[in-house]
Amino acid sequence: MVLSKRERVIRTLELDDEPDIIPIHTLGFEKTGTAYREFLKSDEYEKNKKLIKNKYKRSKNNWVGDITEQRFWNVDCYAMDPFKTKIYETRVQGPHEYPNCQINTITGKLYKYVPQVGTELPYIWYVDGYFKSPEILYKYWDEYGKPSDHINNKINYSPQIWDEYVKSLEPYLYPMASLPIAMHEAVFEGMTIGRALYFMRKKPEFIHDVMAEYTKTNLEIVKRFAEAGVDIVFYYDDLGFKGRSIFSIKDLLEFIIPYYKKIYQECKKNGIFIVQHSCGYIDEVLPYLVDAGLSCIQALEPAAGVNLAKLKESLGDKVCFMGGMDSSRALNFGTPKDVEEDVKKCIKVAAEGGGYFAGPSHNILNVPWENVLALRAALEKYRNYPLNI
Repeated sequence: MVLSKRERVIRTLELDDEPDIIPIHTLGFEKTGTAYREFLKSDEYEKNKKLIKNKYKRSKNNWVGDITEQRFWNVDCYAMDPFKTKIYETRVQGPHEYPNCQINTITGKLYKYVPQVGTELPYIWYVDGYFKSPEILYKYWDEYGKPSDHINNKINYSPQIWDEYVKSLEPYLYPMASLPIAMHEAVFEGMTIGRALYFMRKKPEFIHDVMAEYTKTNLEIVKRFAEAGVDIVFYYDDLGFKGRSIFSIKDLLEFIIPYYKKIYQECKKNGIFIVQHSCGYIDEVLPYLVDAGLSCIQALEPAAGVNLAKLKESLGDKVCFMGGMDSSRALNFGTPKDVEEDVKKCIKVAAEGGGYFAGPSHNILNVPWENVLALRAALEKYRNYPLNI
């Protein structure tokens, strides 16, 4: 039995026993890192080079473009969709006390471009949160519009657009559509963690108002995805530090997870799986996300203390796992043998019975090229069912 990439991905998300082989997912290379520069110069780049053209322009719906990197990794699914600018994120010059910075008027995040170590390429670097009071946030939202006011109503979410996009990628991967606002990150990055905690204690209605607006925006996009026929949504929103969640479980249950649940349940109502990426330690919060309706968790960062084996044992019948291979330590600083052993370990503890997507926990940065090749080779070598590790 050989499944199509879509069949393999859907069967895994449905927790419907083991597919033919373990599906592969990666977040891919960080484009400003040294590993991607090596990739561009390699024979592998030329061997896998693929540009999917169509009748649409790059700036319009349905442009697919370069999937060379995805072919190199032989991924089964990847977060990419034809709905490019789902919301207009207005960015303006930051206040005078933040020279050379820009501010995202939706979230209050202040950032600037900083040369990346090793390549000197410009990288977006978080500087501070500017929405440190309700007055500042509402001033910006009054002047530039609330998040829901930024929804791009010119995008065509017709099934024809989505179907054509999927068909053009069919031999190579199955696409997942992405939500535009990382709501938890927007709160702690835009207000700063300390101020967000203060408002949770002193002005909880303010946090609820902000989260409701972010949720309203994402929910509207989910509904448009449903109209288009999307069946997997990928949602980026970090919840953890190394060793602990950013906010307490109590605060997450009061201020964050009820809003996640609205999005998860809207997806479920429309037959859409939702995959969430979260860096950091998520072991304690994950059961609550699963109860809220999460389909799959991606990252599973071992350097943050995530215990993939225990999570699989306790939650493997309720949620899928995606990633878990150590992109912070083994991949960056280990040997090719270390990388292979890490791949084997993750597959051994998480892939039995299905419900697992093999791949690294995060983007690939300044990784030695021999380790990149070792990771790809090990993913292919050990992805077969029945497992033989």
